[in-house]
Amino acid sequence: KKKYPIGTVVKLDNMQGEKLPKGLKGKVTKVDDIGQIHVDWENGSSLALNAEVDSFYIVKEKMSILYIEPNKYPRVIEIENTLEGMQSVVGGNIELLYPYDDEVALVCNDEGKINGETLNRAIFDENGNVIDIIAGNFFIAYAPIESENLLSLPNNLKEKYFNIFQYPESFISTKN
Repeated sequence: KKKYPIGTVVKLDNMQGEKLPKGLKGKVTKVDDIGQIHVDWENGSSLALNAEVDSFYIVKEKMSILYIEPNKYPRVIEIENTLEGMQSVVGGNIELLYPYDDEVALVCNDEGKINGETLNRAIFDENGNVIDIIAGNFFIAYAPIESENLLSLPNNLKEKYFNIFQYPESFISTKN
């Protein structure tokens, strides 16, 4: 279940005893208690895979995100849509924040401040008050409520969040 979480895309090489074509892609819908991997295939089939006898592999799909680094302008990049791909971009374990009304997630390093990462951008509430400051690299991804995975950011949201984070910010430490 950990190796094939719901939403994982798999590509078929060979399914024992079935006539599904090589190269067919599908998304994992569940892994049952006996280890069968249930898949919704592109051709409409819902046959389950048996990891012990069937030949298939995980497709490492890419997603398009808005990447924001300290002291730089945001840019759109593509990353592997895997936990490891996301961790690589933020430089550690990820934390997902949902400070906006849109279906987007702000993905950052959960220990960015603790590790002394450079302060990057402030997050404001609807009244313009600072509610948080993100330290280190972070990105914005599409997070529709009906999906268990983060997805590529649609163009209209890329533009909106590019405008929100367009200008690098500087922070000054003050003592009260």
